[in-house]
Amino acid sequence: MLGHYEILRLLGKGGMGEVWRARDTRLKREVALKVLPAEVAKDPSRLARFQQEAETVARLNHAHIVTLHSVEEDAGVRFLTMELVEGESLDQIIDRGGLPLDSVFQIGTAVADALATAHEEHVVHRDLKPANIMVSKAGVVKVLDFGLAKLTVENSALPSIDEIDETRRRELTRQGTVMGTVPYMSPEQARGLPVDHRSDIFSLGIVLYELATGQRPFRGATMSDLSSAILRDTPPPVTELRPELPHHLGRIIAHCLEKDPEQRTQSARDIRNELRSLRDEVRHGGSAETVTAPPSGPAAPAGTPRRALWMAIAAVAVIVTAATMFVSARSRVPAGPPALMQSAASAATVVPAAIDKRSIAVLPFVNMSSDKDQEYFSDGISEELLNLLAKIPELRVAARTSSFSFKGKNMPIPEIGKQLNVSHVLEGSVRRSGDKVRITAQLIHADDGYHLWSETWDRTLDDIFAVQDEIAADVVRQLQVTMLGSAPKVRKTDPEAYALYLQARALSRQGTPEAMDKADGLLNRALEIDPRYAPAWNGLAVNAINRPRLGVGTTAEGVARARAATAKALEADPENAPAHAGLGFIALLENDIADAATHLERALALDPSGLGALSTSATLLYLLGRINETLAIEEFLCRRDPVNPGFHTNLASSQIEKGRFDEAIASLRTALSLSPGRGGAHSLVARALLLKGDARAALTEVEKEPSELWRMITLPMIYHALGRRAESDEALGNLIARYEKDGAFNIAYVYAYRGERDRAFEWLDKAIAYQDPGLGDAPTQPFLASLHSDPRWLPFLRRIGKAPEQLAKIRFKVTLPPE
Repeated sequence: MLGHYEILRLLGKGGMGEVWRARDTRLKREVALKVLPAEVAKDPSRLARFQQEAETVARLNHAHIVTLHSVEEDAGVRFLTMELVEGESLDQIIDRGGLPLDSVFQIGTAVADALATAHEEHVVHRDLKPANIMVSKAGVVKVLDFGLAKLTVENSALPSIDEIDETRRRELTRQGTVMGTVPYMSPEQARGLPVDHRSDIFSLGIVLYELATGQRPFRGATMSDLSSAILRDTPPPVTELRPELPHHLGRIIAHCLEKDPEQRTQSARDIRNELRSLRDEVRHGGSAETVTAPPSGPAAPAGTPRRALWMAIAAVAVIVTAATMFVSARSRVPAGPPALMQSAASAATVVPAAIDKRSIAVLPFVNMSSDKDQEYFSDGISEELLNLLAKIPELRVAARTSSFSFKGKNMPIPEIGKQLNVSHVLEGSVRRSGDKVRITAQLIHADDGYHLWSETWDRTLDDIFAVQDEIAADVVRQLQVTMLGSAPKVRKTDPEAYALYLQARALSRQGTPEAMDKADGLLNRALEIDPRYAPAWNGLAVNAINRPRLGVGTTAEGVARARAATAKALEADPENAPAHAGLGFIALLENDIADAATHLERALALDPSGLGALSTSATLLYLLGRINETLAIEEFLCRRDPVNPGFHTNLASSQIEKGRFDEAIASLRTALSLSPGRGGAHSLVARALLLKGDARAALTEVEKEPSELWRMITLPMIYHALGRRAESDEALGNLIARYEKDGAFNIAYVYAYRGERDRAFEWLDKAIAYQDPGLGDAPTQPFLASLHSDPRWLPFLRRIGKAPEQLAKIRFKVTLPPE
């Protein structure tokens, strides 16, 4: 016995103590009990480190970090009690040839997430290795033993390794109690230098390498040889050992293993996001060579746009859902794959609304069918429920992008509620066999994870719509929502047509021409069964708009097909809000602001909470020069859908227009944290820095930009600001040579920024002749500011219908839904 703990058996030992399995006789539970050795208890410095470990672990409240219960002393023996993880450590699990790719993603993202939380609390682990990572029997990953953690904040009251004299340093290193475990050390650890969070990133790279290949990246016959290898050698790429692995995984790991901390990936959060994005891309059947975005915003390949440069550069993003058919991301940046994170930067920009008791997130229902290919059906049921609940104005529903970002993650409900700022969560499962369907749904309090209500339905496909209506009605009753109007109902169709539609929608989100072709085939089959099924027509319209952005066909062809399909949707259902929003989106593409206003007003009257219509409305208001109203909508969208990178980028564009450059940079950093490979975001940061007057920082930033096209537009202006005229001329010449017709408007504002007004107006005339859609952005484009005092400016605006008196005639008002 030790105090009121019954010691059961030894689990392990190390330089900072022995770990025992014990039974808490008071609370009737088993715990892990870590005892400080007697010789350490007599050493003030080591005793201080033990106390530091306890305080460190106690601060780290995270699903993937072991929970500390208490710090105690009995009869002079100091110990702490921790959560007992039933399972195996990674060093017991890793196979000789490496783990399956999905396990690499699962474990890697969990560990990176745990480290990110620790680093944000100024805590560095310093001994990350497979033996300190457990996988429970339930598959939950836990990072253990922060015994070597060191607070990185200044003026810590506790001694650190950097405060111990050299003699003591050598002694502690020999004992293995301070400097970590040699095979997993960073170069700076191996040299005995001070470390920060980037040391953990190097160790994480070693762990990921071993997970992927079953081998450590650095080897040596002795500890000295091993340390030398860490300092000197570049390990072979993981794809050389396992050719079937995605090449981008190799790049992620290689960036973690850079010798110089400055060249290393700088954030564990970025690693987590990259792994999640790559995992989602691989699961959806995309190329293993690069991370491609889903149709919620595929990045336009350089060189593919013809008449659609504005759609790639000015970035009209399209989201494929029935409820939000079109979302205009006037962000001018293609949206990337979302990954959940609320950063400090976003918190500084958009203040979350207070949690409403009548708010809810609908998580993706779990596919329990024996056929795993039925996942589109369970996802579809979840999304349809979300769309149905979102039509209730008295209920605040988290957007699909945010809710579905938790798919496949073992995150506690309270944490989900906190990140999405909702009071309730609806989750469940779907099991389908033939025409038999079992749906289980649970409504859960987000603050404590307790169930409020649950129900199971065993029905046939013919009853699927009635079940969704019943679930929505039960949610309304449980949340005590007093509705001013009648409850919305699911739009019924033939069950087979419905299943085809759900499958097509899932395919469309893969964002490849081949997947869209298959989706169109399924949608047309659904329309053969039910020619008046409006969501299927909307699906065809969305795919038509998206194809040119993937290099298939022209923008004009895509718009024509989309307009025809949308007209069919409205013929079938004149009050279909997504179709009206779609026509508003198409009108913006055609530079017809007045027509866009008419359709968007109708869409918002039918569905005031439709995020697609609201986002396109923000674009319309931006083009009207009503930036304050634009900002109000975009801040609302960021609160409603906090993990949508496109919304944060749109907000940044408006902030730049208002001269709020630091806020814009913060918003863009949030977008990049959600989508690290997001094309154009680094360039927009560079533009904000350029307008702020920091051209050197802008040049550093634009060099990080993955999109060649974005760099080509931004570099001439940066070189000009730096006084490097020859390089500016050369960069501008390259832009003209490649994108004379498609980028005339962009070329015009580069000339304007360089102070060459005559050339700028010459290219604006060309933009008119080429019917460049970017002209819609002319009144608010900050790089055209030098032209505003020129007598040619107002006549130019009148030619394109954008003069102040012309815009003032367009009446358009948006009333935001209550929060």
